[in-house]
Amino acid sequence: MSPTPPFDATPREPKPFDREAARARYRKLMRSWPMRMTYVLLALTILFAWAWGIAAAVAPDVERLPGHDITVPTQQCISCHTTGAAANNAPSMNHPSAPSCGFCHLQGLPPTGLGNGWARPTVP
Repeated sequence: MSPTPPFDATPREPKPFDREAARARYRKLMRSWPMRMTYVLLALTILFAWAWGIAAAVAPDVERLPGHDITVPTQQCISCHTTGAAANNAPSMNHPSAPSCGFCHLQGLPPTGLGNGWARPTVP
């Protein structure tokens, strides 16, 4: 039976921090393929957000046109501006549709009276 080594009561000193090794690990992580794909995805997201914002800024306002208030369903806008554009004297829709026309086009409130409390009153 081998003797048990004596218990060392003095605390060991912690290893010094290797700054160069930490920098090398960080560089390796940031230059890896998953991180590069993340950078590309971030750049595409930022470009898409800017493009969407510019499109919304230059989109025509339809709030003063009759029948173009916020309560009109998007499907009705699509059907009027794609299939029946010539019959209704409506301009053709030159872009893909969004879930709501209000994403880009400024739409007004429905022309109702003061009855329900949330719409602006009609001006005679």
